[in-house]
Amino acid sequence: MIEVYICKLPEEKSKAIVEKILPHVSIEKQNQINRFFHTDDVYRTLLGDLLVRFVLCKRYSLVKKELTFDKNLYGKPFVSQYPRFHYNISHSGEWAVCAVHDKEIGVDIEKVLPFDLKIAKGLFTEEEYKNLLNKKEERISSFYDIWTLKESYIKAVGKGMSIPLDSFSVKKLNANTITLTDIENNTQITNFNCKQYYINNDYKLSVCAQSAHIQEFKEEPILVSFKTLCARLGISY
Repeated sequence: MIEVYICKLPEEKSKAIVEKILPHVSIEKQNQINRFFHTDDVYRTLLGDLLVRFVLCKRYSLVKKELTFDKNLYGKPFVSQYPRFHYNISHSGEWAVCAVHDKEIGVDIEKVLPFDLKIAKGLFTEEEYKNLLNKKEERISSFYDIWTLKESYIKAVGKGMSIPLDSFSVKKLNANTITLTDIENNTQITNFNCKQYYINNDYKLSVCAQSAHIQEFKEEPILVSFKTLCARLGISY
């Protein structure tokens, strides 16, 4: 079963709380977080890491404190102790998200904001760009549909931006009916399946999973509060 866990940034944020949480993540993650200037960036990154640990704790009951996080050649992380546990993290605005599967998976969440059409022209397929031009009221929403679906796919494949966003197209008929097409070969990509989840009108959330039928996706994302997340992991703040 493909699950998507989401956690909202807490209203109360402080350096003191962060200092109590930091020992519960890896040294590498601590060093990354300590370089951030903005508090929200700190919390988004912390929550992404804690969500992974939360799901591991939920699935395997007992998790080693010192998990070994490795990366593939393109930088996609995985947990060495749990080779069948595949996950991906994304965060934007006030949300952090973690999607999990027993095969490759990718997730992308984006806050819906005004965008420059030049981005779509440079990164989307010609057809996708033309379709955006033909839309007015729904243009911003459609842009983030395409963007998050594309991002979730390349993250699932695990090769990052080495896969150009205009090398494949996405078409959304509804949240559960989304097609991926290889532009060069003009063939449908069938070994990955996508689904979108609704949070609210301010965000778009897309998930892409390998060798998955749409029935394998949980119907709704699983909301985990910051308080619950910390309590399950034994973090007192």
